[in-house]
Amino acid sequence: MKKHRWFAALAVMVMALAVAGCSDGSSGNEFATGSLGESGNSSGAGNSGVDYSKCVVGDFVLKDGTVLSKDKTPESDTVAAVIVRAAADGKPALGVGIVHSTSRLAWCTESAAGYSTDITSLHSTYKDGRDGWEKLKAACPDAESNPENYPAWNYSLTYAETNGLTGDLATGWYFPTLEELATICKNKTAVDESLAKAGGSTFGTSGYWSCIQHSSEKQKHYAYLYIFDINPWTGKEGCSSELHKSGNGYVCSVRAFN
Repeated sequence: MKKHRWFAALAVMVMALAVAGCSDGSSGNEFATGSLGESGNSSGAGNSGVDYSKCVVGDFVLKDGTVLSKDKTPESDTVAAVIVRAAADGKPALGVGIVHSTSRLAWCTESAAGYSTDITSLHSTYKDGRDGWEKLKAACPDAESNPENYPAWNYSLTYAETNGLTGDLATGWYFPTLEELATICKNKTAVDESLAKAGGSTFGTSGYWSCIQHSSEKQKHYAYLYIFDINPWTGKEGCSSELHKSGNGYVCSVRAFN
């Protein structure tokens, strides 16, 4: 009888250990999945199934096209962009590349055709910069053959190549308009917080070039910067300022996500 009881007790112990082992394995898998989510290494298959219309300002677009909540902390070198405008009113979500120019660049050089051209299609009424490069090329024949004559433009347009982005994220980057920069400024606190988390460039109080040139033919040598600082006349944050096209400003690149 004692022998039978001993075998019964042993069987119970073995079953208990087996259950405990399965439980540990399950818990380990759940933790690993959660850890990936926290760190930003999403297991999503590219960006084909991503609904960017649900993004909020500050969310991260990862280099594989998937999205990480602004409340998470991404792993180093996993982020392509930070959302600066949520999708609304027929406009798609807008993201800014996390790497901005480290030095100030000219809108164009004095030898560029665009320096002395009144590019009317790039006046302040132009709001969505996605086809800005096409407008510049239509007005300035040297833009396509000598993009180095347009340093700020060239920086924005080559953002993906410079930062090793592939797949869908290898295309679509462009030089923002004044209105798009103003949107970034409106949401700057959340945007800069996420840019800092991603190890990127923050806007701070710097002046960034827009793709918009002065609307007066007499001042066709000028384009507009957007200053991310307090306007001393209005007391509000953010204002535009005209500057010679050969002058220097910082540059960022943006992209629509839809």
